[in-house]
Amino acid sequence: MLQSPLWSRFIALFGGVLAFLSLSGCQALWEPSPDFGSSVKEAIRAQAVNPDQPAKPPSNPTGMDGPAAKASIDNYNYSFEQRPSSSPSGTSGYGGMVVGSPSSGQSIGGTR
Repeated sequence: MLQSPLWSRFIALFGGVLAFLSLSGCQALWEPSPDFGSSVKEAIRAQAVNPDQPAKPPSNPTGMDGPAAKASIDNYNYSFEQRPSSSPSGTSGYGGMVVGSPSSGQSIGGTR
């Protein structure tokens, strides 16, 4: 039955109709609305940190002074240094690391 000329014509006609219907979805003429793309442009503008920023920064900015900023950065860097623990490795903590506050008795903002 699949070898008959009628069957091959049916398949050819079905394939042609299928191709026509699939290509008819591609519209040749398209005219966008006058405000096309405005939502994207507004989203890009909304991502600006400060769109109404002043021309120059203020002459005397408020905030942290130099010595306090340096001390903050030094304390941050010091927090990554390895200090010897008071207990032998493997007796407390997880994987040989001591869990909890350091036993050195130093405060966070103190001297080393």
